[in-house]
Amino acid sequence: MVNEIAKIDIIHKILSSTVSTKERLDDYEFIYNKIFDITGIPKTILDIGCGLNPISYIYMHIKELNYYAYDIDESDIQFLNEFFHIMKNKGLNGKSQILDVRNKNQINNIPNTDIIFLFKVIDLIDIDNHKPSEELIKNLLNQKKAKFIVASFATKTISKKSMNFPNRKWFELMLQRIGLKFKIIKTRNEIFYIISK
Repeated sequence: MVNEIAKIDIIHKILSSTVSTKERLDDYEFIYNKIFDITGIPKTILDIGCGLNPISYIYMHIKELNYYAYDIDESDIQFLNEFFHIMKNKGLNGKSQILDVRNKNQINNIPNTDIIFLFKVIDLIDIDNHKPSEELIKNLLNQKKAKFIVASFATKTISKKSMNFPNRKWFELMLQRIGLKFKIIKTRNEIFYIISK
C-alpha cells in the first residue's frame, strides 16, 4: 500500500513539473473516462506533441496498452523511454520518438492506432493560418492512422483568465466543412474535441 501511494506521489510530482499536465492533474480521470466512453477502451494510443502526458497512464485504468509518444524535445523523449522501460511489466508497452508534426513524411510513417492525442498542439502549428491543422487532421484520418483524434485547446489565457469564447468556432466549422463528426468535453482549463469520420 505504501509503495502504491509513493508511486502516485512521484507521478503527481512529475506531472506537476509542466504547465499543461499540471493543469490536467485533477481532471485526468474525468478526461480519460469521458474520452473512452466515446471511443471505447483503446489498445493503442498515439500522442503527438506529448510532452510528459504519457506519465498520466495510471489515470486511464487500462491493463494493457501500446503507447506511441512523439515530441520535438529530446530530453522529454529520453525521459519517457526510461519511464516506458520501467512500466513495461505494468502493462504499458511504450515507445517515444522525436517527431516534427509539420513534417508530412514523418507523419506518414507513424503507426496506425485507435486514438491520436493532439493536446494543445493545433495552436502551436497554426501560426499564420489554419491550413496546417486542417491538412494534418485530413491526412491522419484519410490514411486511417486512427479511428479517433482528440484535439484540445486551452480555455484560459496565459494570465489564467477565462477566455470569452473558449469554444473554437473556426475549428468546429472546419471539421464540419471537411465532413468530420465531433463531440466536446470541457474541463476548467481545456476543451477537448473527439473527432471521427
